[in-house]
Amino acid sequence: MVKVISQETFDGVVKENMEEFDMEMAEAVADAKEQFEKQGINLHNIVISEKGSQVVVESVQALFKDLPHDELVGHLNTIQECCKTDLAQRVLATDNGAYSVLLKLAQSPEKVNVLKTLTVIMDTNPDHLETQGVNLLNSLLLEHRGGEVAQAVLDLVLICCVRCEANRVKFVNSGILDKLEIVIKEGDREEVIRVCRIWVALVQDDDIRVPFGKAHETARNIVENNNALIILTKSLTRFSSELDVLNLCLAALAALSVRNEYCQEVVDKGGLQFLHDILVKHTEEAELVTRTLTLLKVLAGNDKVKDDVGKSGGIPLIVVAINKHITRPGTVEAGCGAITAVTLRQVENSKQVMECDGATTITTAMERHMKHKKVQGAAAAAIRNIVSRDPELCQAFIDRGVEETLNTALSQHGEHIGDTLRSALRDLGLKVELQERWTGEKILIKETFEETPENES
Repeated sequence: MVKVISQETFDGVVKENMEEFDMEMAEAVADAKEQFEKQGINLHNIVISEKGSQVVVESVQALFKDLPHDELVGHLNTIQECCKTDLAQRVLATDNGAYSVLLKLAQSPEKVNVLKTLTVIMDTNPDHLETQGVNLLNSLLLEHRGGEVAQAVLDLVLICCVRCEANRVKFVNSGILDKLEIVIKEGDREEVIRVCRIWVALVQDDDIRVPFGKAHETARNIVENNNALIILTKSLTRFSSELDVLNLCLAALAALSVRNEYCQEVVDKGGLQFLHDILVKHTEEAELVTRTLTLLKVLAGNDKVKDDVGKSGGIPLIVVAINKHITRPGTVEAGCGAITAVTLRQVENSKQVMECDGATTITTAMERHMKHKKVQGAAAAAIRNIVSRDPELCQAFIDRGVEETLNTALSQHGEHIGDTLRSALRDLGLKVELQERWTGEKILIKETFEETPENES
């Protein structure tokens, strides 16, 4: 069990070191830290600073007073500086009323700086958000659809949504999706970037405290009620020269294309052709290429899109992109994932991959990134899909020594991706040792409800 202490206990030991042993502040803090760590105490929740823990507390408490403008700004900046890189400082600030007082000040003329301070404090500490705060952010967003205030509100909304399903549900139920639609339609690049990030955050299922999230329902809501796919595909053209905007638009499209018909809608709106253009015109931009390959994989979940990718010349572009960025595991993984998707139940697409010397590309990728299990898994899945319906395609992989490569990957990553690696070996017609996970041993249940093997009954 993890042992923890309170901030007061830590501060008491620091004070004792200074008064009884005449230590300087820095020395007293270091000594207290060493003492508690030797006792096995987890200090992640403790402010360990040479300035002491009271700096942020004093600044928070000062905000409850009627301060002149310069003093207010000074205290806000102090809180931001203390909390920017220290979770313990953020927790200490909220424990001393920072959330409530800043929410009140968010309606003052200094609202931009107040919202920025709230954003810093709520980072990885979002559980204090409640209905009053959600309503305030909605009203500010309705009043300010662009500019610094809108951007500060959007930054705070994003921070509150990350890994917090309860906050995501609060925002969706509050009607904020309609306001986000207006902002992204009317806003400039900064607003588009922020709304894309929020849309992506809203459809994540990353809060371990919640057994079942509402990511899929939220994605459907954003797409069907707020025209997200249309807006995003238009934004690809509108900001075609803004690489950072393109990256976020592609990420949002990948996160929201959760149904077969959504994938088709993106293609119908010209999304597939735009992806091909990126792979032709921006081959040097590794992050953009990776995002493009990831979205291609998502869209190819639709069987008609698989066919469209093959007929429109997309497969050679995927292979070229992998070769171009063969040293980058993230891009290689995304490329192999795209190949896996477009070759699933698609013999003609598989043949196209092989005509582009895909066997060399995939085996080279595996050899270059042997320690990266995600690359190994994606490459093995691609091999399996390519050869599973046409055994004649196996020989090219075998000639390039894929058996040894797959077995090496199996020895290193078998615990995590063993099934995928074995399926590739199996479909290549190579020797594979399949594991029998259950031998069919019968179990009898006694009246005491204890399990015993049948031969002991």
